[in-house]
Amino acid sequence: MESYLSITENKVFTSEILVNKSRFLGFAKHIENQAEAEAFLQELRLKFKDARHICYAYVLGNLAKASDDGEPSGTAGKPILSVLGKKSLTNIIVVVVRYFGGIKLGAGGLLRAYTTTANDALNNSQICEWFSSKICTINFDYKDYETFLKSIKGRNIIILETNFENGATVKFVARDDENIDKAQILCKTMQHF
Repeated sequence: MESYLSITENKVFTSEILVNKSRFLGFAKHIENQAEAEAFLQELRLKFKDARHICYAYVLGNLAKASDDGEPSGTAGKPILSVLGKKSLTNIIVVVVRYFGGIKLGAGGLLRAYTTTANDALNNSQICEWFSSKICTINFDYKDYETFLKSIKGRNIIILETNFENGATVKFVARDDENIDKAQILCKTMQHF
């Protein structure tokens, strides 16, 4: 079964900490591709154009990217990426916006601040397991509807919609690769009743 951990979509999860007068704002968002990551970064850059640094990390499957955005090398992007790795998250971007407070924090202080801000944003999020899925629609005689229901029982197949105008038309989703194959076979079988 193909699945992965990420956060819920269509919401941005936030955090904020203050360290020696520097303000760190964290943002975590589910993404599906690099274009979405870049669009989110652009949105934050426009919104926080007066910030000193906008550091980030994102993971999309095997692709990982991080940026220190002018902070000392390895003190911002890598710690954010490390937080994502420790939680085994993918299809996610975490951005930390820093407003400099006039006091230098040193490498250790920066590392802790970026790690804490990223962690807090994720702790405020809703981590969930995502599954690959396929939507199928089949049509068969109404008399075979009970047989269909029995055949999908216990298979991680969820009925989305049923229509009985011309026989039985059922739209359903199969949540994993094994059940997608079963659903496709089921579609073909039901059409031959």
